Amino acid sequence: MADDAISASASASASASASASASPKQGTVPESGKAIPTGKSDPDNAKKVPDAPRKTPETGKKAGESRTDAKDPFGAERREAEEAYRNGILRTDGTMAFLRDTKIKKQHIGDVNIFSTGPRARRSSTVLKEYLVRLRARYVQVVGYHGMHERLVERHLLVLGGQDGTGRFATALHLLDQLSRGKVSRFDDDQDIESLTDADFEKEGRGYVLVLAGDEAAGLTEANLGKLRDLLGERSYCVVITDRDDLKESSLGGCAAAYSPPLVVDLLKRHIAEEVRKDGEIGMALRLNEIAAGARFKDALGPAPRPAEVVEMARLLADYGRGRLSPEEVETQANQLVQDQVVQWFAGLSGARTEQALERELRLAAFRIALAVFSKSPYHIVAKAGVSLAENLLKVVSRSSDDEARGLGAAKMSLFSDDQARRLPACRAELVDGWLSFGDVRLPVDLAKYADDRFPVVLLSHVWLHHHNLRGAMVTWLQKLSEDPRPTIWVRAAQATGLFCSLDFHFTFNETIWPAADARGAKAAQRRLFAAVALDQAARDERMTEAISDRLRGWRHGGTEAEKWTTAATLGYDLGRQAIQVTLRELRVLGTPSEQQRALDEDEGADLVRVSARSIANLLAFGEAEPILQQLVEWIDVDQRSSVRELAWWAMLYSIVLRGFDLDALRISAGRQERSLPREQEGWPLLLALQDAEPRFTVQIAELLRWGLRGRRGDFVAKSLFGSWIRAAENDAECLRALVAFVPYLVHDDADASRLSYLITRLQNDWSDPLDSEAATVLTAAISKETA
Repeated sequence: MADDAISASASASASASASASASPKQGTVPESGKAIPTGKSDPDNAKKVPDAPRKTPETGKKAGESRTDAKDPFGAERREAEEAYRNGILRTDGTMAFLRDTKIKKQHIGDVNIFSTGPRARRSSTVLKEYLVRLRARYVQVVGYHGMHERLVERHLLVLGGQDGTGRFATALHLLDQLSRGKVSRFDDDQDIESLTDADFEKEGRGYVLVLAGDEAAGLTEANLGKLRDLLGERSYCVVITDRDDLKESSLGGCAAAYSPPLVVDLLKRHIAEEVRKDGEIGMALRLNEIAAGARFKDALGPAPRPAEVVEMARLLADYGRGRLSPEEVETQANQLVQDQVVQWFAGLSGARTEQALERELRLAAFRIALAVFSKSPYHIVAKAGVSLAENLLKVVSRSSDDEARGLGAAKMSLFSDDQARRLPACRAELVDGWLSFGDVRLPVDLAKYADDRFPVVLLSHVWLHHHNLRGAMVTWLQKLSEDPRPTIWVRAAQATGLFCSLDFHFTFNETIWPAADARGAKAAQRRLFAAVALDQAARDERMTEAISDRLRGWRHGGTEAEKWTTAATLGYDLGRQAIQVTLRELRVLGTPSEQQRALDEDEGADLVRVSARSIANLLAFGEAEPILQQLVEWIDVDQRSSVRELAWWAMLYSIVLRGFDLDALRISAGRQERSLPREQEGWPLLLALQDAEPRFTVQIAELLRWGLRGRRGDFVAKSLFGSWIRAAENDAECLRALVAFVPYLVHDDADASRLSYLITRLQNDWSDPLDSEAATVLTAAISKETA
């Protein structure tokens, strides 16, 4: 990803007389009022010719004007784009391969069936004794349990606040089971306190569980709890479960208690012990606990499992200990626990009983989808994207019902409906410390993310494969996001699109990717890069790789110029690394369009040259330094075609402006372990940092730069680009040391020394930002020492 400052600097380097002459052609650097053609003449030896404007038959623009937006969409936000790309990688291989199966093998929704059946009119159901027996043997006390028990004994009423799925219900049942001696009932889910009457309670000492959520939980007051307390009498007990996390012991008249789930380690040990107790094998539980503590199975369980998931993991480990499951099968089934949670989340879309409940579920579902797309992004980005998607979903529901009386989405959203403190826990998400780049500077920021990094790919895959009616709204949403100028937005939207393409190639490719790949006019470059990032993401699924590579080959051979541009951009990502020599051959052909043009069209295709060169530089930053440097040196030393040398020249320019933080791209590459640079070298020029860390590259890098400095456009290279290296070293002693050690490799004769000395003198005399005299002295001495 290279900086568009190259193009801007090239234009700024023209003399005053050049501004009065005809516009320079694309791919050239103006000098002395003339333009250097980029056709088949050697860029270092061609004669200067006037740039005569003429109309191109296809667009009617003057020759030399870009037929697309030639500006690099990343521009100054290159680092932001790389961070978005790195954080948005979605994997569907390895233990996550189960996502490719379109069938849901197990669908567990809601609580386990632990109630006896009865007429629907009945407001409460009895908890099965078998479940209570099992609970007594396996229950792990949570923090504050004894205080809860005392409060329930004293007041006959207890309000537990905490998130759904954290074990609140098991704790409530265990408390009531102890006090009511196994006589426990649960009220229906849609029950509310105000509608309860004396007839709903038995007076012989039964325990009751009442679950309140949403508005009912928020509206819970000391007054209506007092009414419930009167209904219970002196022998019955009730635990009210809510999703409120603001409760303290003094809340609601002293009836409340904050709830925290049991420790994962304790819960796992208890359930493993109970699972293997009947086997009678001494020591099996200890062995399984040791195995469970290993990295492999800890990763399979995840960083923030819910109690039900811990219980299931205990069963899987017991089956593993008995030889019924392999380690791979344990991992796969453990990963499917994440899918079970996602299935449960989206089950509410079809189970909502009122318009208000449906709208609430749609907005929450939209937020969860947005969080999956923008995980590890600032919360405001996730929230805004979620609102936008929710509006799309509500429109679809309104149209499908053809009933305006439903009023879905018509009411203004409450200013407090997006309560961050409630919404994130409800999505099993959290805020973590992170960074977001502003230009080249990294700023500290809180990032919203799922507590378990498996959720994004699992959730998006489930929605795309099992909720087809949502696709239209999501495609519209993603297309809108693709036009957002911020890389943090459109790069992540592209990666989500790529995941959908790997799950359903034909639909997603034709609906979203192909139109972007062939984009023309305004924002064409950004839309094509959107397609390129999406194709790169899709190709991470090995089942899709060959199909995508075949389509790119077809575009390279016979596609439109826009499709060829997209092909060149796509090859600059991880897909291009999979067969680097083939990629370099493809980029050489794409980056030399003049070889296949008629003589009168030789000035066209400059955008293809630049995007191909940019991809070559990207691949260098992706860790392919050795093959890239070898190829560039071969092109400038051996190949005599001016078109190839022009491509090498632009690739050199894009490589020069790369900074140390661009090497973070190494961590983007799927499954690769290349070392990224130390943080203190993030501001260094990448090529300088690379040769400092790997001296074997020093000679090749120096030869490439020396070729650029000696050429007819060497002044531009030295002043506008190589000068930035000196600026980077000016206030960094280590960077200055590395530059001083590298400079002698650029000096082979007096002309080289004079050129560099002149550059330093010009920087010292710069009116607005003169070079530090100490740095100038050290660099001058290094140049002089080499020529002495």
